[in-house]
Amino acid sequence: MRFVYRHFPLGQHAQARGAASAAEAAGRQGKFWEMYRLLFEGQSEWAGNPTAEKTFESYASQLNLNMEKYRADVTLSEVQDIIQTQYEGGIKANVNATPTFFLNGRKLQNPAGYEAFKQLIDAALATSS
Repeated sequence: MRFVYRHFPLGQHAQARGAASAAEAAGRQGKFWEMYRLLFEGQSEWAGNPTAEKTFESYASQLNLNMEKYRADVTLSEVQDIIQTQYEGGIKANVNATPTFFLNGRKLQNPAGYEAFKQLIDAALATSS
């Protein structure tokens, strides 16, 4: 079983691309998942906040990132290209909302909770062994 995360910054969420950039910049210092967790848990702080970059920087600081490198990486064209490529891949895969889950290449209707999701994964694992 392999878990893959892809960015899909929806246009109606003004800070989504900035959040994706923050996660990718943190990832360049080995802290993608730590930043992702802070972004997810603190979403009410930054979603819709026109100064969200300051919040993202505070998260980067909490993670003890090299702030000079973080600030450079957030705007790096390579980081922006990764996000755009993943977004375009989502469009091609008919992603239209977040979160969207695929299991063995098949798009799922979002499971109604942990147990439903676990049953789908367990069934897929049972048929693959």
